[in-house]
Amino acid sequence: MLERAFQNEMRRHQFWPAGAKVIVATSTGVDSMVLLTLLQRLPTALKPQLIVAHVNHELRAESVAEEAYLRQFCLENDLALQVAHWPFKQHPQTGIEAAAREFRYQFFERLMTAEKAAYLVTAHHGDDQLETLMMKFIRSGELHEMRGIQSQRPFANGMLIRPLLPFAKQDLRDFAVANNITSFEDQTNYETTVLRNRVRHTLTPFLKQENGQILQNANRFSQQLTAVLAQQAQLTTALLPLLDLKTTDKVVSGQLKAVKTLPAAQQTAIWQLVINQHFAHIGPLKEAQLQQLHQLVQSMTKPQGQLALGQGVVFTKVYERFQIGQLTGDEGVSKAEKSRTLTLNQWCTLPNNEQIGIFEINHLPRKLSGQQLIWLADEQWPIVVKPCQLTDAIMIDKTHHKTLKRLFIDLKVPQEKRQNSWGVWTQGTLIGHPEFRVSALFNHEQTGKIRYVLCYANE
Repeated sequence: MLERAFQNEMRRHQFWPAGAKVIVATSTGVDSMVLLTLLQRLPTALKPQLIVAHVNHELRAESVAEEAYLRQFCLENDLALQVAHWPFKQHPQTGIEAAAREFRYQFFERLMTAEKAAYLVTAHHGDDQLETLMMKFIRSGELHEMRGIQSQRPFANGMLIRPLLPFAKQDLRDFAVANNITSFEDQTNYETTVLRNRVRHTLTPFLKQENGQILQNANRFSQQLTAVLAQQAQLTTALLPLLDLKTTDKVVSGQLKAVKTLPAAQQTAIWQLVINQHFAHIGPLKEAQLQQLHQLVQSMTKPQGQLALGQGVVFTKVYERFQIGQLTGDEGVSKAEKSRTLTLNQWCTLPNNEQIGIFEINHLPRKLSGQQLIWLADEQWPIVVKPCQLTDAIMIDKTHHKTLKRLFIDLKVPQEKRQNSWGVWTQGTLIGHPEFRVSALFNHEQTGKIRYVLCYANE
């Protein structure tokens, strides 16, 4: 019965053309040995050219006998075999299961390239699907993580195919017994220290007892959720122009005004898509991060703010704009930087790539971003440029002063500029910054003082 059902699945899906090279991941466990046998028995119109791929992880003493058996099996059945060893000295102290999987799939990828094979087949079955979904639900329940195992997906230069997903583990065992298929049981599959084993031996039997169709339900859920998420991604992509995205190597920036009017679910989808496209290495955002991000974006009382997204990536809100970027550890201006002395009629380039200078009227530079007239006495030189503190004060008229923090808030100066602001000073008194404000002590004609132009350029 299993063999006929398997062949019907192969006809229905047409995973590969007849005679195509197919790499079969084979561990000598009952699942992979049954898969290999089923592939061998396919009719000519469906049968591929098989290349058996085996990884000896050198984790168990039995692996020597398992490799030897598979070599003899392939020899007797005229099957091509490729074996890779994962040397014991390369085994990590922790995370060995994930490291072993990474080694396997790197080997499979290399083999597909070397053999010019476009298909890799693994023996994942319906019980694996149910176990995977239950584990993901236990660990997080995050929607984007609940898609389960796909029957086929892109891998390396071709496709990864799992043709046994419609079938139960017991179906494979029964077929192995009926056809005298030799296989090896990994005893670590019974160790209760591993979550998958606990799910396999306690939760899965209970679910099967409650509903005999639970494996079919698991596969259907995975397929439908995958389709829904794909549709959501397509619709969300159509909304991306609302952000007016600008990208560089390390930073993505854009507008918030339009996206803030969207329903929360669509906002969530947009941010997940932006992260996936530009910062995939940090993975999808967690629910708690998405809630914090939504609160920051929507907040009317917090026009500026930052949110850490993980692995040094930070979301920054500056009024109606946002920026997502990787912190490098050297961004921002150190407040301990030494001051720079200004030379008349020359630019002074700051660490943040801004330029500030004091020029005579007939020596003004051609390209300016901002300028302010100032009056200085000879004894007020030298003039220096140095980092500002938010508590520094500037005179806004003859009798009143204002801290830079308050001034920046009033002028809606972006947070980054507040943190990286340099000011022009004379003898401990803040003259100002030509982009923002010049102190009332220096911004009008005064007896005994000479008129200059305080200039600023940000390019």
